[in-house]
Amino acid sequence: MKMSSVVVCTIKLVGTIFVVLQFDLLFSNYSGVVAVAAKHVACIQKERHALLELKASFVLDDSNLLQSWDSKSDGCCAWEGIGCSNQTGHVEMLDLNGDQVIPFRGKINRSVIDLQNLKYLNLSFNRMSNDNFPELFGSLRNLRFLDLQSSFRGGRIPNDLARLLHLQYLDLSWNGLKGTIPHQFGNLSHLQHLDLSSNYGVAGTIPHQLGNLSHLHYLDLSSNFLVGTIPHQLGSLSNLQELHLEYNEGLKVQDQNNHAGGEWLSNLTLLTHLDLSGVPNLKSSHMWMQMIGKLPKIQELKLSGCDLSDLYLRSISRSPLNFSTSLAILDLSSNTFSSSNIFEWVFNATTNLIELDLCDNFFEVTISYDFGNTRNHLEKLDLSGTDLQGGTSLESFSDICSLQSMHLDYSNLNEDISTILRKLSGCARYSLQDLSLHDNQITGTFPDLSIFPSLKTIDLSTNKLNGKVPHGIPKSSESLIPESNSIEGGIPESFGNLCPLRSLDLSSNKLNEDLSVILHNISFGCAKYSLQQLNFARNKITGMVPDMSGFSSLESLLLSDNLLNGNILKNYTFPYQLERLYLDSNKLEGVITDSHFGNMSKLMDVDLSHNSLVLKFSEDWVPSFQLYGMFLRSCILGPRFPKWLQSQKHLQVLDISDAGSSDVVPVWFWTQTTNLTSMNVSYNNLTGTIPNLPIRLNECCQVILDSNQFEGSIPSFFRRAEFLQMSKNKLSETHLFLCSNSTIDKLRILDLSMNQLSRKLHDCWSHLKALEFLDLSDNTLCGEVPSSMGSLLEFKVLILRNNSFYGKLPVSLKNCKNPIMLDLGDNRFTGPIPYWLGQQMQMLSLRRNQFYGSLPQSLCYLQNIELLDLSENNLSGRIFKCLKNFSAMSQNVSSTSVERQFKNNKLILRSIDLSRNQLIGDIPEEIGNLIELVSLNLSSNKLTGEISSKIGRLTSLDSLDLSRNHLSGPIPPSLAQIDRVSMLNLADNNLSGRIPIGTQLQSFDASSYQGNVDLCGKPLEKICPGDEEVAHHKPETHEESSQEDKKPIYLSVTLGFITGFWGLWGSLFLSRTWRHTYVLFLNYIVDTVYVFIVLNATEFQMWLRGLKSLTDYLR
Repeated sequence: MKMSSVVVCTIKLVGTIFVVLQFDLLFSNYSGVVAVAAKHVACIQKERHALLELKASFVLDDSNLLQSWDSKSDGCCAWEGIGCSNQTGHVEMLDLNGDQVIPFRGKINRSVIDLQNLKYLNLSFNRMSNDNFPELFGSLRNLRFLDLQSSFRGGRIPNDLARLLHLQYLDLSWNGLKGTIPHQFGNLSHLQHLDLSSNYGVAGTIPHQLGNLSHLHYLDLSSNFLVGTIPHQLGSLSNLQELHLEYNEGLKVQDQNNHAGGEWLSNLTLLTHLDLSGVPNLKSSHMWMQMIGKLPKIQELKLSGCDLSDLYLRSISRSPLNFSTSLAILDLSSNTFSSSNIFEWVFNATTNLIELDLCDNFFEVTISYDFGNTRNHLEKLDLSGTDLQGGTSLESFSDICSLQSMHLDYSNLNEDISTILRKLSGCARYSLQDLSLHDNQITGTFPDLSIFPSLKTIDLSTNKLNGKVPHGIPKSSESLIPESNSIEGGIPESFGNLCPLRSLDLSSNKLNEDLSVILHNISFGCAKYSLQQLNFARNKITGMVPDMSGFSSLESLLLSDNLLNGNILKNYTFPYQLERLYLDSNKLEGVITDSHFGNMSKLMDVDLSHNSLVLKFSEDWVPSFQLYGMFLRSCILGPRFPKWLQSQKHLQVLDISDAGSSDVVPVWFWTQTTNLTSMNVSYNNLTGTIPNLPIRLNECCQVILDSNQFEGSIPSFFRRAEFLQMSKNKLSETHLFLCSNSTIDKLRILDLSMNQLSRKLHDCWSHLKALEFLDLSDNTLCGEVPSSMGSLLEFKVLILRNNSFYGKLPVSLKNCKNPIMLDLGDNRFTGPIPYWLGQQMQMLSLRRNQFYGSLPQSLCYLQNIELLDLSENNLSGRIFKCLKNFSAMSQNVSSTSVERQFKNNKLILRSIDLSRNQLIGDIPEEIGNLIELVSLNLSSNKLTGEISSKIGRLTSLDSLDLSRNHLSGPIPPSLAQIDRVSMLNLADNNLSGRIPIGTQLQSFDASSYQGNVDLCGKPLEKICPGDEEVAHHKPETHEESSQEDKKPIYLSVTLGFITGFWGLWGSLFLSRTWRHTYVLFLNYIVDTVYVFIVLNATEFQMWLRGLKSLTDYLR
């Protein structure tokens, strides 16, 4: 009998629901009648006081949170989330599950210990800020239910939890816990549910004492770092229904002392769910698969990523394998199966399979299995990430008449879409409801899908489809996703009649119709009442944003990056159910007011960035919504800091950069940053000091405060950020930030450039364990670089340019592993160039310092160097000949510089600057190997000898400066072959002979060659020997011709002008049609030029800004 997918999904939750229902019954004597109990049972004052202390330790982002927990109220049993015993009045239930309302923040304090009669405690899905997992729950000896899922961030599993001898339910998953599983957990004899999954830090072996938990129904230890053999004592868990051990790469099913293994599985006769995904040596044990096959009630089996192969199937096929008829879901994804034998094996082993996942395997031949002759009930098949040989195997699947869901994503399908759909046109086309073909190379026009009458979800995204959206969409369609193709035009009117349609995603295409027309066609019928997700981002849609209040169910509206323009009308309101509104990167203008947002109480994310919008909200406006993400970059918020932000307690991402604000940032704003994962208020004119508040930012938060007027000290609470960018302010002190005792183990990027930092750097850098990028340039710092900077073992980029540092660089910097950029220019550093520079260095600038001595041989090992600037020092000796080792300049390879994450790519020049030193000797001819070199400056040295002819091999050279040396001999003719040189300076040398004839060399000003007394030829005025005779016999010039000779020329020009003028204008004067056509032609030319200028103006401005930045950098 066919089992439906709905029944399967229900069965998967039976174990957990069974346990939870027991707790509903357990507390039914008070939790169901809390209101009644409150009338008859007095609240225990000690427990009431403990609850109020707990509330005081929370940061309540919403005034409605725990509103009933009133210090003036004695009836704590009636408070939200509290349940009391009807007999004693003791608090026995505390349910503050953050997933039901909004997460609580703050600390769990020790007042909870006073709730000694607690039996049920649920603090899951909150954001507790305790430094470590608190060791206080073990004191609540009466607990039966403890759920702390996803509430804490780190620490170890407390041993004291083993004292909760009545505990039946324990969930510590998703808390970032570390250490080992306490073997004392084996004493929790009443435990039915244990979940320690997804901590990604729990390590060591699985304690064999867990086999003592004879009442256990559910055990989940997945997604950790457990190692060793799975203990056979788990076979004693005779009541176990679900066992999850997946994704512990160190776990083994057997070891050298346990060759057979797996026999204990046969004792788990009630097991319904088994997940061993990622266990690496499962293939080495045939016994395990035999034992799994004998589990009488197994419903779901997952063996993903176990390195199983066709060879393994052949090795176990000697013994017939028959899974229980109860097996409905089988996951064999991410293995190495390569032939259709896997299908034969699966359907021989089980007859009632409903879901089969074979994605990410390696099918190398056409799948030839005959599904039509197989009695199966398969409803869901996933073959994503397999190579289906261009689609030749699809006919086989079309005969699965029960098939409802088929996924062929990332499968190297490269045929026309109509061909692929035709291959699926067997009996499966009548049952198919979900078809996913995304991320292939499918071609052709957007197809007519009406041949699949039951289709609900179709995903054709990221292919090569073109044409227009067709009318033939099944009436059953709920989700249509053809994003990231080349579909053009608009949406046909037939879409308005797709009553079940919930989601329409045509983003990243070439739609070019007016938005009002598109929305009119969708709203033509019933679709506007059902549509929930509408994504037209990254198209070429034009027109204004019309009133969309008629889309009563719309939750997500994404119109980013189109060509929308005009004002958003004053009386316009967005759909009141909207949760996500993205209108960024268009050409919208005008004023947005609070009336536009009406009753949008469900709005969570809004992006209006990169438009020309002005936001004018009432002074006392309190939005009805609570945003999680707010992006208002380049919108004008006005000079005053937006007061309405104070009402947004749940913000996680905030971008109000370049918003025209010039106010003092109020203190309340900084206190509300504790929820943020990203904050960008850069490019405003915000002023004042940032108070050093006792608050804790989210770990790994990104803080961007560049280009403001903040002053004073950097507060210590920024230490928890991952990115901290505060350049171009007036900050003057770093002690609070750098020198507290705690370790800063998350900060990776710190940019304090262009501030007013002065005096010596504090020697407190050893706390910054994760720092990779540090920019302190353009301040007035002085003194020596502190030795503690050598503790920055992870640093890749260090920029100290344009300060007043002096002395030698600390040798401790050699401890840094792989620096790729070191910029110490414009300081007063002394001593020889350090020998310990890392071989991964890509940009090295020591310009304008007082380094002395010869160029160290260690520079020869900088194979990845792209910019080497040692100019304006006191370096002496010869230029080394190992320049050919600079492979980044000698090979045409793309840079992988991490520095590109932080700086404009245009600043990464493949350049060498050794100018203004005391270098002597010849220019090594090996420099000709640097064929990718863009700029070479060796000026103002004492170089001698001739310029090597191999310099002509530098075909990428844009700038060459060899001036103010003692170079002699001729200019090599090969130099004229470099056609990209735009700056050349060979002045003030001893060069001689003729300047080689070439387009480039003659185009430079004579000053490029001055000071070489023996040079001659253009562009110099000095004539080379042998050119005098030519000069004496030069032809007669026009000035020397007589006026009589010019009369025929004047006459021919006049006749030509008359003929041409009347040939054109006479025709236009006599013919109205010609005249009209010509005017249209002129209009077309003007329009074309105008559009070209408008479309390229922004790019041209960016090019100019990049050029200015490059000039400033090189200066």
